[in-house]
Amino acid sequence: MTPASNQPVCGVCGTKLVRNGKTSAGRTRWRCKACGSSATQFRTDVTRRAQLNAFLGWLLDKDSQKDAGGGTGRSLRFSTGWCWHIEAPQPDPTGEVHRQIIVDGTYVNGWCVLIAHNGTHIIGWQWCDKESKAAWVALFKRIPAPDVVVTDGPPDSEQPWTSSGEVPGSSGVTSTSAPLLSATPP
Repeated sequence: MTPASNQPVCGVCGTKLVRNGKTSAGRTRWRCKACGSSATQFRTDVTRRAQLNAFLGWLLDKDSQKDAGGGTGRSLRFSTGWCWHIEAPQPDPTGEVHRQIIVDGTYVNGWCVLIAHNGTHIIGWQWCDKESKAAWVALFKRIPAPDVVVTDGPPDSEQPWTSSGEVPGSSGVTSTSAPLLSATPP
């Protein structure tokens, strides 16, 4: 039972509401004894959590949008559209020098994301409009130079770190020199 301190208040006259059954959707219906108005309440945080779980269930599972949303695919897209705008935080730089990193770029909805992976975890990424030397430098300046960089041959795939371990155009990123291993030899 809801404690009296959490009991909703009428938006019309300001008196406390009492429970008055349930809606067809299963929500508690509240009624004001003073003015007779009726209301239902919902918690945005609980709704958003359920929408995010449905979105992730569809994104990471084999179900179609129709199956994951419990209705039409359109209803899932409508209720979870905000999930596409969640910005994932960059991994915290640890300063760890990795033996190898694997880098690649992929295109998502007209944008390119450059990803650096150490074989176990993603250690950084960079959004850009296309793969370019400037975008790769922006990614590499956050990562200490590893022993080896494995790539499928990004544009301008010259060695991203100098012999002193610095990324050209960065300030103070130091480590050992990292040769590039490319699937497309020069």
